Amino acid sequence: MTTPLISTLPHRFNPLALSTLAGATLAGVTLAGLALPASAQTAEFSDVSASYWARPFIESLAAQGIIAGFPDGTFKPDQPVTRSQFAAIVRNAFNQPLTRSAPGFSDVPTNYWGYSAIANAYGQGFMSGYPGNVFQPEQQIPRVQALVALANGLTFSPSGSVNEVLGVFRDASQIPDYGRSPVAAATERKMVVNYPNVDTLRPQGNATRADVAAFVYQAMVAQGRMPNLQAGMSATNYIVGFSATGTPTTPTVVSGTVPRGTQLAVRYPGNGDIDIVVAPGQTVATSFQTTQPVLNAQGQILVPVGSTVQGRIVPVNIVGAQITAAKFVADSLTVSNRTYAISAESSAVAATQNVSNTDLQGAVITAAAESILTSITGNRTIGSIVGSILTGDSGTATASNAVVVIRPSALDITVQADFTVNN
Repeated sequence: MTTPLISTLPHRFNPLALSTLAGATLAGVTLAGLALPASAQTAEFSDVSASYWARPFIESLAAQGIIAGFPDGTFKPDQPVTRSQFAAIVRNAFNQPLTRSAPGFSDVPTNYWGYSAIANAYGQGFMSGYPGNVFQPEQQIPRVQALVALANGLTFSPSGSVNEVLGVFRDASQIPDYGRSPVAAATERKMVVNYPNVDTLRPQGNATRADVAAFVYQAMVAQGRMPNLQAGMSATNYIVGFSATGTPTTPTVVSGTVPRGTQLAVRYPGNGDIDIVVAPGQTVATSFQTTQPVLNAQGQILVPVGSTVQGRIVPVNIVGAQITAAKFVADSLTVSNRTYAISAESSAVAATQNVSNTDLQGAVITAAAESILTSITGNRTIGSIVGSILTGDSGTATASNAVVVIRPSALDITVQADFTVNN
């Protein structure tokens, strides 16, 4: 087999999912071997049982729209992945800067379904071609190539002795020379997942859809963009170097400036995707946690996942409209126990009367909103279905027939002025 030219330059990508849909068409172009990711696709698959070794990786990435299954509800986890499919998955998962232009591979015409994904994979440094200006898009990708691509694209380098790190693998001698340093870097960052034997890499074996899901998930953990799997999950038995205590990987955080226009993705602390319900006219202090890292132009983390955004939900007067609204205004950001003053705010969220008991499951509401909801829904026991009642100085309600329902994860909290973090 011809040794691929694996680039060490950083890369960036745009994705298509792991599935293969023969005969699907888009704008008249046949997409052989590709499934487009569905934004609302289920994360459960009929052929990925509760005991399947890679289930946590697969379901987590499917829920994020990074990988997709087949129309019949299956995932086909043991099916091999081609180089073009891998390029599409990487584009879905990562957002590295482009550092070079694709050379125009002779076997990847502009009307090939994966042309854009391959160009991005090359431009971001995840993948390169073979001698003779070919990419071999339909070739099944070996496990070692997948790991090398991820390590190179994310610009990970080994910090220790390569030979010592690779010594954990019984078949380390089978790792090709071009892959030794990147695989060592991936191993140090717990990106290598080996099933069924954690000490056997099988570098030249074809990477399956399950393998790629595990590698990509762990690479996102190394970036601080996904949580480490909980200790006790069977999947952790196959992560090389996974801590028995389940201590999450600590991402490297750098200092730098967060520019105006940056958006902060958040959720309510310690909960899932729940709503906050306030009465019109109220000002309510609250805090959120970031759910996506803020990266600099080099793809390094400035603000890691789990940082605290403190601020207030404040009323918004919409001139000339009979609509009451509210928005979230951020005052500070806490990163690694350091708090920075910031200026950021979301767009206005209009008040509504269309609130059902189902909408309120687990919600956090103010006492003033509770009384309004009682009249809107006709439910005299609102407190039995909501998560909790916000207490403290909540301002003054100005309406009695509508509430403002805020879903933190849907807020477009945008930084209004540059600020610097010193990590």
